[in-house]
Amino acid sequence: MPKRILLTLLLIASLLSLAWLASSRSTASRSLTKAEPSTTTSTPSKEAVSAKLAGLERGWVKNEGQWDQRALFSAPGYFGNTWITKDGELLHVAVKKEECKEKACPSKSWVISERWVGGKVQAIKGEEELQTKVSYFIGNDPSKHRSGLSTSRYVSLGEVWSGVEVKLKATQKTVEKLFYVQPGADPSKIQVQVDGAKGLKLSKDGEIIIQTGLGDLKLSKPIAWQEKDGKKLPVEVSYKLIGKNRYSFEVAKADPSLPVVIDPILQATYLGGSSRDEAYVLAIHPKTGDVYVAGATNSTDFPRIFGGAQTSYGGGRSDAFVARLNSSLTQILQSTYLGGSGDDDARAIAIHPTTGDVYVAGWTLSTDFPRTSGGAQASYRGGLTDAFVARLNSSLTQILQSTYLGGSSGDYARALAIHPTTGEVYVAGYTNSTDFPNTTGGAQASCSSCRILYPDAFVARLNSGLTQILQSTYLGESGDDDARALAIHPTTGEVYVAGDTNSTNFPRTSGGAQTSYGRGDKDAFVARLTANLAATGGSEGGGGSGGGRRIRRK
Repeated sequence: MPKRILLTLLLIASLLSLAWLASSRSTASRSLTKAEPSTTTSTPSKEAVSAKLAGLERGWVKNEGQWDQRALFSAPGYFGNTWITKDGELLHVAVKKEECKEKACPSKSWVISERWVGGKVQAIKGEEELQTKVSYFIGNDPSKHRSGLSTSRYVSLGEVWSGVEVKLKATQKTVEKLFYVQPGADPSKIQVQVDGAKGLKLSKDGEIIIQTGLGDLKLSKPIAWQEKDGKKLPVEVSYKLIGKNRYSFEVAKADPSLPVVIDPILQATYLGGSSRDEAYVLAIHPKTGDVYVAGATNSTDFPRIFGGAQTSYGGGRSDAFVARLNSSLTQILQSTYLGGSGDDDARAIAIHPTTGDVYVAGWTLSTDFPRTSGGAQASYRGGLTDAFVARLNSSLTQILQSTYLGGSSGDYARALAIHPTTGEVYVAGYTNSTDFPNTTGGAQASCSSCRILYPDAFVARLNSGLTQILQSTYLGESGDDDARALAIHPTTGEVYVAGDTNSTNFPRTSGGAQTSYGRGDKDAFVARLTANLAATGGSEGGGGSGGGRRIRRK
């Protein structure tokens, strides 16, 4: 292996070892006006939010200590992430997720570097700051966390060749290189060495195909233009390959008295499996109308929430994310990753009615989930997963407190609600743990079916600071029981839980609206509990003989 490639791979290995622990991306729209508070109470659909997330602009994030010191800027791309080193070299990290059934599903990565032959980077600086701020809360080490970092649309490398300035632009799914050739300067001076590729070739459409072990990347057919009297005048331009791994440009019919701009774009042709983004839940801030959305992602080009790259998942298959958008869904005001080095998945979100703090719940395999120290359950209990609950400030720039929630087997949080007067936090989901915390004194103190690997639903009540589990209870019987929705009565404070069950003996259905189990594979259930979870108020089935279906848990 050539020494240059080896050095490049060693560098990126060092970058990645920290990047997946400290990544956070964020985007902003092209409109930079401040979002005005909205009084609307309508809830956008998850599809609408996901579409906006996918369509908003990204930016470059500067290294402020969250990555290895040799990295200066990073931005996401469709295929992976691009790093700018302190000497101006570009490192493109392409990632491909492997399809497998195991929890620790590996990723494959490939590193391509671009460096400027015969040129010298004069200065590296971000330009055109975006409104979006980025926060990093990956891992349980607060010294690695950063909040309120700025993002830039461009990074300028200065006059790399005499009369030729280079700028790098992070767009929606690509990284663009812009070459500004001054009048009288020779564009053939521009030579770019591509290391790490198996080879370069020109396509019939005038693209450069960069061959890697994961698939092909391509540099789109370049475009060039000059500006005169406020109009863009197209200029003929094409690639010229020099040897095996170097390219330049040939420009024709340009006005020698005007500058020329050359714009190739790095794209991906087939590097599938690295762009799954799923928004599961959303909430509307009661005062500002801002939209908060949470879910899970393993996409390296998620519109950022991350500002740095997470091109390696460190053994996990996803990170949770939380994003805050204005009420018209035209701007991402702030977003953040939320997770440690294992799998993390957010499935519930709620806004505190008075403080505006954002509460998120889900499940995690990370033993280093951020800010659990001082929480009600500070450490991971083991088993397949633990549930988690996290509290962030309304601007998503701080994790105020997190806590694990679970026993020695699998625990999954599905629903979350805030008591309107006490501010206490209620969490519901399902568990296989016979030792789920603080169920003694609850409406159902023991798990009825965990011993035969069928989960019971659970409901847990925590204080608003997430430093105490005040009471928990199981909810279920001999079958498979799963709580999926939760609500607090606004005057009585009673807790209503809904989900699905195939327990034919679900507790306290006598006297309910439907007292017996239907003949399908699953019935819905609704249960009513007291505010302190210490006694069951009543339950009712909600299924018929037509049959639900068993839902594959994830």
